[in-house]
Amino acid sequence: MKEVTVRKATGDDAEGMALILKEIGWSERRNSLPIEEVSSPIRDLILQADGDTEGHTMYVACDSGGRVVGFTTVHWVPFVMLGSYEGYVSDLFVSPSASGMGAGSRLIEAVMEEGKKRDVYRLMVTNGKDKPSYLRGFYRKKGWTERPKVANFTYYYKEPWS
Repeated sequence: MKEVTVRKATGDDAEGMALILKEIGWSERRNSLPIEEVSSPIRDLILQADGDTEGHTMYVACDSGGRVVGFTTVHWVPFVMLGSYEGYVSDLFVSPSASGMGAGSRLIEAVMEEGKKRDVYRLMVTNGKDKPSYLRGFYRKKGWTERPKVANFTYYYKEPWS
């Protein structure tokens, strides 16, 4: 098994992250664009998160050759009802070519460790019920609990990548 390391994302990781999204086929529209058009907004988001470390953290998982094989983004949100913060994991993607290397596990463990250091009340993630990670019970195996009484609603201001 190849060694996977996790570190904070830098602007130089944007293209590797964009390649993962293209590799998994996240969006037909995105896949038709040149890689620079996909990676440029990712680079901007990394730089924004890097400038607001209290509010956002982005990690990448890299193989032994330094290639980005996975990434995650977490947002540290004040939650008045809890009287504390919640960490919201908005992205966790792993290249299919890195499947079984432990990249996803190492990424979510990095988020869990940071949440513990920050003394947040809880972490939250949305996972599609048709996604392989859900079907494999990825989050359950890491100790996460599926909320039985909460619906996840979305309101779009812009058309999502489709």
